Amino acid sequence: VVEQDGRRFLILNEGHAVFSIYDPDEILTGGPWDYFMLAPLFVASEDSGAPQDALLIGLAGGTAARQLTAAYGPIPIVGVEIDPEIVDVARELFALDELGNVDVVVADGRYALKTSDRRYDLIGVDAYRQPYIPFQLTSREFFEEVSQRLRPGGVAVVNAGRTTSDFRLVDALASTMRDVFPYVLAVDVSRYTNTMLIASNEPLTTEALRENLAAVPEVSPVHEVAAWSLDSGGIRQIDPGGQVFTDDRAPIELLIDQMIFDAAREI
Repeated sequence: VVEQDGRRFLILNEGHAVFSIYDPDEILTGGPWDYFMLAPLFVASEDSGAPQDALLIGLAGGTAARQLTAAYGPIPIVGVEIDPEIVDVARELFALDELGNVDVVVADGRYALKTSDRRYDLIGVDAYRQPYIPFQLTSREFFEEVSQRLRPGGVAVVNAGRTTSDFRLVDALASTMRDVFPYVLAVDVSRYTNTMLIASNEPLTTEALRENLAAVPEVSPVHEVAAWSLDSGGIRQIDPGGQVFTDDRAPIELLIDQMIFDAAREI
């Protein structure tokens, strides 16, 4: 954990990627965690609007859970984290215990989802063992399980890493999600090299985002994240086709290694 200018950063392993940010005086980070609270507002149906609960696979320090709570109040959130030591750090240094609405589950995310009988309005996936994503959280079969655990009008949100010009991981995850869900949107995080992939069984549109925002109180941090997305997020629909990962074939390490080697050649 690194503290700088009053902010705490959770950094693991190679020391490059930041997994959580905590600032006691500022809710927004400018990073991918902020965008989980925006995703439900893209749904164009009578079931759209504020989520009543959420499942977060990859809780880390609880940043996304904090954003959702700031936006929608103390909705029930199940946060799945595979490493109990990270949970301890989140409680001690990232004020996780201040969020009385978060039920922490220490388990593999796929196992926790598969063995649950609950349904959710939002399921978020932000699970990295930097720079890789566990393959079992990238496959068509996994997203089928996610779809089965969503209520009508619910959304799945996946944080996908990239470089400024290499979107191969984003594209593979997007096409895999589109193989399961009839509607998938991509929103780039302008201040980080991440893209948020939002999927639903209901239509997802920027028009719905604008309409649903009208019902959100002006003090909500959602409005600022929406402005970022509409201004520089490159919001786009994902069409069918492209590479589809399966439980039998999900070469996530090969794809990411190729991205790393190509980035190194450009230096």
